Formats: sequence, C-alpha cells, structure tokens
Amino acid sequence: GRLSITPPRPPPCHYHRMASTIVSATTCRAAYAVALISITAVAPTLASATSLGPLSTGLALDAIATAIVYAFSFASNNSSVYDPFWCVLPLWLGV
Repeated sequence: GRLSITPPRPPPCHYHRMASTIVSATTCRAAYAVALISITAVAPTLASATSLGPLSTGLALDAIATAIVYAFSFASNNSSVYDPFWCVLPLWLGV
C-alpha cells in the first residue's frame, strides 16, 4: 500500500491572550472621581507638610492619580479606562 505522511501538529500556544472587557461609563467616571477627590484631599497636606515646589507637588499628585486610575483599569481588564487620563489630569493640576 501507500504510505501516508501527515505533518506534525504545531505545539499548543502557551500564552494567554487577555481580552479587553467592556467597561461602563459609570466605572470610568468612578475611577476619575476617586482619583480627583483623592488628590484634592491630599494636595493641601502634601504642600504644607513638605518642602516640595509646585512642580514636584504636581508630580507627586500625578503619581497618586495615575496609580488610582491604573488600579481601576487593571481591575476592569481594560486599559481604555486610562486613555482620558492624559486630557483630564493636566487641567485639574493646573487649577
């Protein structure tokens, strides 16, 4: 008879592709509300308790807000929660 040769199967993929989940507008608003309320509450204490200048204070507040929005983004498995951050936070820090 005839000899049939079948090609070897490729190995299974060992990576897990994370699918983004849909995040409600309420969740996005909550992320930004928590971040903005937090830095608004911390700003006076940070400014008076340290000898940081305005730029360093802004950087510290930015880091706090970034961590909060990133946590919401990570928890919801959707990095798009973080996208508006670049437009919203600079305006808030400027006030």
